[in-house]
Amino acid sequence: MIYYHSSESMPELEDESVQLVITSPPYPMIQKWDEVFHLQKEGVDLPIDKTCFIWMNDILNYTWKECYRVLIDGGIACINIGDATRTTNNEFICYPNYAQLSMSMWELGFSPLIPILWKKISNRPNAFLGSGFQPVNAYISQDCEFIGIFRKGKIRTFVGEEKERRKKSTFTKEERDVWFQQIWTGIPGAKGSKKSSSWNPEIPTRLVRMFSIVGDTILDPFCGRVGGPVFENICSELQRHFIGYTL
Repeated sequence: MIYYHSSESMPELEDESVQLVITSPPYPMIQKWDEVFHLQKEGVDLPIDKTCFIWMNDILNYTWKECYRVLIDGGIACINIGDATRTTNNEFICYPNYAQLSMSMWELGFSPLIPILWKKISNRPNAFLGSGFQPVNAYISQDCEFIGIFRKGKIRTFVGEEKERRKKSTFTKEERDVWFQQIWTGIPGAKGSKKSSSWNPEIPTRLVRMFSIVGDTILDPFCGRVGGPVFENICSELQRHFIGYTL
């Protein structure tokens, strides 16, 4: 099921009705998402600076608060987000989206867990950002994004028929040894349009199998018109229920 409105409010979902959230929201301070954030709060026109960075993350917090409400106790939220590099007023800055997200989720009541570092495949010929080979004004290349993992409440417990569904959801030792390493490599990013993002299906497929069991409900509050149907098919193949929101 996909709902076509903002996930700042998800009235269709009851409290504690979702077992897992997997999403990749618009990244604050990435230029292609500027219009999306400003459409959410019409009449707000802030300069691109630290104040705007905080304001954009505050907009996402409305959705994170709703995610906390709808998740069961022991439910997990997996959020793919990258830091943003941008030059404003002739100053190059790395805006720390993952750090801001982690603190916001903590304040909302989530327990931050060890994140995944997704090292995307890049076509860049080198990893040097700057001029020539002289110090000190070069910048580190941005090769990784974060998949933050946050738990609501204490670890999930399983009773009754859930125990049987959990057994049906078992993964192999080979899968476990790859999936539960902190650094994921060999998975390229997927191109998205200006107003819709789409990520490599391998990412949500892994996360669904790692953090849910057969019969669970998976929520993507920023699924996109392109990515939503893809994710819905993934969940169907893995015998999970899917709920998505997109503008």
